[in-house]
Formats: sequence, structure tokens, C-alpha cells
Amino acid sequence: MSNYTGAVPESKRKPDWRTQAACRADSVKPDEMFPDNNEHGIAHAKAICASCPVAMACLQHALLTGDNEHGIRGGLKPAERRAVAKIVRDRHRSEQAVTAAMQQVLYPATARRSLRDVWEEHTYPMPDGHLGWNGSLTFSWRGHSYAPKRTSFALDRGHDPEGIVRRTCPVVECVHPLHLEDNAERKQRVAAKQQKTAA
Repeated sequence: MSNYTGAVPESKRKPDWRTQAACRADSVKPDEMFPDNNEHGIAHAKAICASCPVAMACLQHALLTGDNEHGIRGGLKPAERRAVAKIVRDRHRSEQAVTAAMQQVLYPATARRSLRDVWEEHTYPMPDGHLGWNGSLTFSWRGHSYAPKRTSFALDRGHDPEGIVRRTCPVVECVHPLHLEDNAERKQRVAAKQQKTAA
């Protein structure tokens, strides 16, 4: 007697990313993703990619297969994909490398800015020697996400902070590097205070 029930075994493979692509929607015709040199059509296709949950997977697949001649994939035109491919070379599987290359290709002026340039653009002086931050709680630079306090600390000290960076002043908006400390500096300050009290 057989134990076969007729049930199909569950696959452990991940579902194909293509099934989630925004351009597969009923409302999108295949031709819309191949707008040739029509600027309006290109903008429309890129807008579809912008809302796509698998745009990065699509772009990485295009880079892997060398599909850099036709259509919009991952929000990039063929020439843009070729430029990204030159930058990333064999690192096309790294999302960070591809994102950084996209930033460099699409926004060459911002790609030349240093992290300090970006930080200085977003800071402003406040009363009593404090420094305010004008912008969101995180910002992107060359494909990486940065927090203002950690960036301020690292630019001033020349190394990444250990653990959480906290303010030493009561001004909530302040990101002045001299008003910040990481875990290591906090421990040193507490130890110095204890030594002073013991003496």
C-alpha cells in the first residue's frame, strides 16, 4: 500500500521576484517599460519603477545578465545601467554597491560632495554655542544611511562612535560634536568623576 496522498510538497525556494514587479500589474502594458527616447514615456516608466517593491532585484538582474540595451529596469535607462555596471563590475549582488553607483550616475554633483559637505549643509548655529540640524533624522550619502549625531561625532573625533551617541547638553536639537559623547567617552567621564570623588 502506498503512502502517497497526492499533495504537492512545499517548496523551500523563495518566490521569483518577477511575480511582485510593479510592471506586471494589469494596468501596465509591456510597451510602457520600453519608451525609446520619449522623455514623457521614460518619466512614466521610471515612476512605475519607483513604486516597485523589487526594483533593486530587477536592476541587479539586469546587471548580472547584461540587459543594458533596452527598456527601463530598476528605474534606470540602458545608458544609466551601463554606467552603473562599469562602476560596480562584479559587485552587482551588493545592494549597497549598486545604490552608491546609482547615486554617482544619477546625481554626479552630489557624488562629489564629501560627508562633511553634506553635514555642513544641514547644520546651523544656535544660541549659546549649540549647533542645530536641519533635516530628517537620517540622511543618505553615497548609498549609505547616516544619523546626524553619529556623523557629527565621527567627523570631529576621526573614528566611529562606540555604542549610542548622546547629548551632554539639554538642547534636544543640538548636534554640536563637543556636546556629544559615545559609550567609551561616557565611561571615561564617569570613571574620572569617581576618582575625583574618592580623592
